[in-house]
Amino acid sequence: MNKKLIKILFALLFAVLSVVATTLLFRLEFFKSLELKAYDALLQARGERQHTQNVVIVTIDEFSMKELDYPMPRDKYGPLLAILADRGAIAVGVDDLFPTTREDSISQYANDQFLFYHGFAKNVYHAIGPFVPSEENAGEQRAIDAEAAKVLRKHSIPKHAQFNFPVATYIDERPYDSLVSLAAGLGHILIRPDSIDGIIRSVPFFVEYAGDYYPTFGAALAFAAAKVNLKSITVDENPDGGLIVRAGQLEIPLDDHGYLTVDYAGPNSVYKQISFIDVLDAYAKKDMKTLAMFKDAIVIIGPTARSIGDHNPTPLADISPNCFVHANVYDQIISEKYIAPAKYESQMLFLGLMALLVSIAAILLKLRWSLPIGMVFIGGYVLFAYSTFQNTGVIYFLVEPIFALFFCFASAMSYNAATEGKQKAQIKGMFEKYVDKAVVKQILDNPSLVKLGGEEREITTLFADIEGFTSMAEKMGPTNTVGMLNSYLTEMSNIIIENGGTIDKYIGDAIMSFWGAPLSDADQAFNACASAINMQRKLTALHTKWIHYGRPVVNQRIGINTGRAVVGNMGAETRLNYTAIGDAVNLAARLEGVNKEYGTRLLMSDYTYRKVHDRVLSREMDLVVVMGKSEPVRIYELIALADEVQTDATKKFLEFYHSGLEAYKKRAWKSAIDQFNQALSIRRDDIVSNIYIQRATLFTDAPPPDDWNGVFIMTKK
Repeated sequence: MNKKLIKILFALLFAVLSVVATTLLFRLEFFKSLELKAYDALLQARGERQHTQNVVIVTIDEFSMKELDYPMPRDKYGPLLAILADRGAIAVGVDDLFPTTREDSISQYANDQFLFYHGFAKNVYHAIGPFVPSEENAGEQRAIDAEAAKVLRKHSIPKHAQFNFPVATYIDERPYDSLVSLAAGLGHILIRPDSIDGIIRSVPFFVEYAGDYYPTFGAALAFAAAKVNLKSITVDENPDGGLIVRAGQLEIPLDDHGYLTVDYAGPNSVYKQISFIDVLDAYAKKDMKTLAMFKDAIVIIGPTARSIGDHNPTPLADISPNCFVHANVYDQIISEKYIAPAKYESQMLFLGLMALLVSIAAILLKLRWSLPIGMVFIGGYVLFAYSTFQNTGVIYFLVEPIFALFFCFASAMSYNAATEGKQKAQIKGMFEKYVDKAVVKQILDNPSLVKLGGEEREITTLFADIEGFTSMAEKMGPTNTVGMLNSYLTEMSNIIIENGGTIDKYIGDAIMSFWGAPLSDADQAFNACASAINMQRKLTALHTKWIHYGRPVVNQRIGINTGRAVVGNMGAETRLNYTAIGDAVNLAARLEGVNKEYGTRLLMSDYTYRKVHDRVLSREMDLVVVMGKSEPVRIYELIALADEVQTDATKKFLEFYHSGLEAYKKRAWKSAIDQFNQALSIRRDDIVSNIYIQRATLFTDAPPPDDWNGVFIMTKK
């Protein structure tokens, strides 16, 4: 059979298996939560949608509670309702409860005032807080509510078909009878957070109570604004799936469980807001400009104070007052903005076709072509899903298709690796034994790197060498020397690689490494310094182990420099080495040797120092001209990282040392000698202080010329 045809058949197999596996996987709760988060991201990316402009939220906030107490006094509530009606509000929704059990605890005067002023407001819609009973006591609770249902029924929608709406009992979480008689309508405030993550993405549109339906609070206000006769509302099965509510000219789609997906208009700030007490104050002050906001408005009075606790997370907010959920429900019904999933069959067909195309591309094409094609498919699908949602409100799965395409692509690539990638894997394995994995990856990703030459870039080079290694090796013998050297090089190399460095080469006991290539490193100088300090400390730890086996204690010298160098694959066409060359590299090597002159272990150039001076503890050493150079370079001893705690003795030593150096530069020879002697009293073995004392003593008798700049010329490597 044709080889290409076999590959296409395998591509078809991978596509089918990927779609089936992903479909099963996304039945699990964790993966469902990923899809929900993707839906939230769609809402957030869309931002503010077109919405109504006549919604006003009267907030029961912390300030109102502080001034008036909570629950809000009824002798204040009544006047508020009358003010809103008087100022021309179309409907006023009270997202607050006035249960019968509290009627006796309210003063008669306050309650009379409440009902008196309420009588002037003929457009008030009250909330009922439904309690959905358990099956064990549902029958008993329904019987208790039979009498209450007679009072509420005039605000209900007749039940005319058997659908799966929550069956609820209100008991004392409903307006008391005299309040119901004044109400223009009722709406339930049952909110069901998502069982997976607790976010409010939908609301039960109706609850069934004593044989009748009651709409969700926002829908009750929408029906009022649209002048819908509640008794004419019907509920039918939707040919496109789910249910459809027909109310006058309104057609409202619900899911199979009777839930309305809330199409949030945007952040809560899209709706006008004013504090409960500010409305009363505006009326008392005859502030008609403020009160004009209620003209032809739908007003929702609801708690926003966190202390009341009527809050839940939404796709657009970590925590939000529930009254804004009702506002969004009203808004989307009036604006006719609905969210519904695309038909499952069309989603699966779409997904299967994309998976097949991605699988064929992955099997037949090289990675440099198949990967971009796969990314284009994913990006195009995401763009399509977002555009469709933004323009129509239709939701396509987002995470599930991406998972399916990933599985499909991975399966196809695994097939390629098993059949055609063996040679590549062998080459990769061989190269990784000789060069850093980052270099191997770059070569495999971009074969054009494997050629003579390189590029100029800034790097930080580190040379490390063991002091007196040759004589030590002669005493230990070849076998012991190799064992000790392997242990040393392994530990030092691990530190360099862990800090993002590239091992260039081993030269006997010496290590050459650099930062900033092949991968760029904005923090290369600091990473090199941190590696050097950790290398010294690791060597100290190795001493304990070596002493146990009778091996000698060794010292290590390190030189660090930052500068531009040529980095790349160099050598012969038959054998290449990824390395760095240039004056900047040579200077690092020279600084490693300069340690011998000053009795130090870690030296860095001024070029490195300027990049890390505020993040390391160091001391200026000298201005020197190293072997092979004509220009002087200032050098520094690297002591520790700046955030590490130092002893008082170290701090005092550095204080005396730097004071002596400043005096030396100013030709104050006696003062310099005195300060360096003070430093030696703390650290007697400091060779550098002794060097400066010798120079200052010499200059006391034979001062340098007037153009002296402090340069010391090295005569040794």
